[in-house]
Amino acid sequence: MELSLELLQLKKLSLLYVEDDEILRKNYVSTLSLIFEEVIEANNYKNALELYDSNSPDILLVDINLGNLSGIDLVKKIREIDLETPIVFLTAHSDNKYLLEAANLQIDGYIVKPLDLDKLQNAMKNCIKKINSQNIVDIDDEFTYNIINQELLQNGVEIKLGKKVNQLLKLFIQNQNITITKEMIEDELWSDKTVTDSSIKNLIGNIRKIIGKDKIVNVLGVGWKLNIE
Repeated sequence: MELSLELLQLKKLSLLYVEDDEILRKNYVSTLSLIFEEVIEANNYKNALELYDSNSPDILLVDINLGNLSGIDLVKKIREIDLETPIVFLTAHSDNKYLLEAANLQIDGYIVKPLDLDKLQNAMKNCIKKINSQNIVDIDDEFTYNIINQELLQNGVEIKLGKKVNQLLKLFIQNQNITITKEMIEDELWSDKTVTDSSIKNLIGNIRKIIGKDKIVNVLGVGWKLNIE
């Protein structure tokens, strides 16, 4: 299945799909699995909440009518603690009575059944925009970092990084203005072995050469910190 360049990001994301009709769910999952890195299936309110808590999916696709406890009830519960994760409702034409109630839940799209690829892609474009807005970090006027795609951009152009350099930069980005210790770097980049101080300093030196030596500062006796104003 061919996706637009914009939607290729979905192949790095997980989807929680909530549908109580087992036959319909299985049919849709076969399509969704071609688009997302992982599709997590839930068949009811309780099951969906448990899977949401344990998997932290990137996007939710929720059937609006789940029986006794509707998709509206599920999303209300999730929105009590999470206003950021994109959520798209699957609806039937007969579900119009729910839509006004759903309007206050910061929903990112509605797809009227039956699900088809065009409808899905249109809804997912909104989700991608929302995710990117939450996961693109401005280092300065010149450099930005996309956490989901793990890409460093210089004036909009990707800068190719080595694997370890990229992992370390991502660690700094996700903990900006927090001091990163040697132990934190070891756990993130070399979880199965110890590493020399010089190896870490070389990686930090490589990052400084790219984004500027003043962006990562030494915290004497503790570690290093990415300095984003």
